[in-house]
Amino acid sequence: MMKNSSLFYSLSLTLFLCGCNDTRNFAPERADLPWHPSPSTGLKIPEGIKGFVSPGEKNTVSEIRSVQKRLAVGDDIKALPLGLADMIDIAERHNPDTRFAWESARQAAINIGMSRAAFMPQLTLSAMGGYQRMALPLPNYLSKRGYLTSNGAAVFPKLELDYLLLDFGHSRSLVQEAQQKALAANFGFTAVHQALILAVIRAYYAHEAARNILKASHAAADHATVLLRSADARHAHGEATVVDVAIARRNLAQANYDCDKAEDTEHATWHALLAVLGLPATTELTLQPVTEHRLPQIPEQQLQRLINQALQARPDIMADVARVRAEDAALRGARATMKPRISLASNVSAYLGELKTYGGASAAPASAIAQPQGQAFLQLSWPVYQGGMRANTVRLAESRKAQADATLAKDQISMEREVADALDELKTALAQVHSAQTLRDAAQVAYNSASQAYAHGVGTFTDASAAVAALYQAQAAFAVSTTDAFTKAANLAHATGELVSGSEISGITEKVN
Repeated sequence: MMKNSSLFYSLSLTLFLCGCNDTRNFAPERADLPWHPSPSTGLKIPEGIKGFVSPGEKNTVSEIRSVQKRLAVGDDIKALPLGLADMIDIAERHNPDTRFAWESARQAAINIGMSRAAFMPQLTLSAMGGYQRMALPLPNYLSKRGYLTSNGAAVFPKLELDYLLLDFGHSRSLVQEAQQKALAANFGFTAVHQALILAVIRAYYAHEAARNILKASHAAADHATVLLRSADARHAHGEATVVDVAIARRNLAQANYDCDKAEDTEHATWHALLAVLGLPATTELTLQPVTEHRLPQIPEQQLQRLINQALQARPDIMADVARVRAEDAALRGARATMKPRISLASNVSAYLGELKTYGGASAAPASAIAQPQGQAFLQLSWPVYQGGMRANTVRLAESRKAQADATLAKDQISMEREVADALDELKTALAQVHSAQTLRDAAQVAYNSASQAYAHGVGTFTDASAAVAALYQAQAAFAVSTTDAFTKAANLAHATGELVSGSEISGITEKVN
């Protein structure tokens, strides 16, 4: 009974120690939601990088959370009219990139537990048992047969303990390295989410532009049809030439060709959008109609303030800082290998068996044994010479630390350029929207005047034909410039680390009719 109780308590202690070192909670809880630091995990953001907020904490993306339950019920997304926020949520739940990044973060978190195992007592239970037959020659006066035989059976259970007492910071450095790598992986997970949101916004507005261009191409075909009817009518009354009619038919054929081309582009952008969402190309979705647009406003902050904001919020920059900290810890660990390691090694075993001997002058009873054995040692391990391996390990760690520093500096320079370029591109895109709007309105007026004048016999066919082509180009330019402005605003939000849904950017907005 005592032995059973001891075995039960030993197994319970082992399971408890294993459960205490489960570090999967250091990883993001879900694959479909961006990660942000939580005090409960024990992971700390490196000093100098404060104010990090994940996209999920932004008011402009709160719409994603509001539709999450609605979309999760039965996942019947085909019957729902979807907006940009809905599609971002679908992409976060269906695109395999988020799952891949999540598993990478989980692996980094599990590695923390593996490195922490060095501080735990290492218990090994083993057992060996078997049967043995032995023969021993003896003089005839001791044994008539001239030999003795012995048959024995025994079991040898053993419990070994190996417990690290001192390694001058080597194991602690490995844990710190694993923690910083897990922090970098979590920031990388959030960066994947932000990149995915940006990809959805780009694909969404590319498809929106293609749809508007397709609509403009159909309108241009209608205008070309009206112009052909006017040319036929005037030719019937002797007021237009055969050349005018032929050119009008050519213009209509060109307009129909442009419709086919625009329809092909619309299909391509739709398939690209489905691919970003992580859905099959045959998926049928219903998009919410866009009744109006509100242009993003240029941020009031100066460029340097936007750069400083990006330094505090960009997950890729924070991941670089965490990697620098990880390489610092790895360097300390490499230097600690130069020092000795002190550990406690002990074991408890038992000899359980019996031995029966035959061939003696008189029969002997079987002898049995059931005795414990034990030993304990204080072990010092200090490699004196290993052919320069430890020195090269330190040099390799120093090189990797320098490489991580250079990567951080390179990414900071790249980040500053991205912010500056994104801000300039947004300013240019907004200016192009205003110019395209003016061009569209002027082209509409010119088309109305030229087509009516030609229909009433006071205008030329050349002017009417040119007005139709100019109106189509102006409408296409306005469609492209409008959606490009939202894409550039999303690029700026991504460059500063505070990506929001593409249709809402902080600041004063301006309605576009």
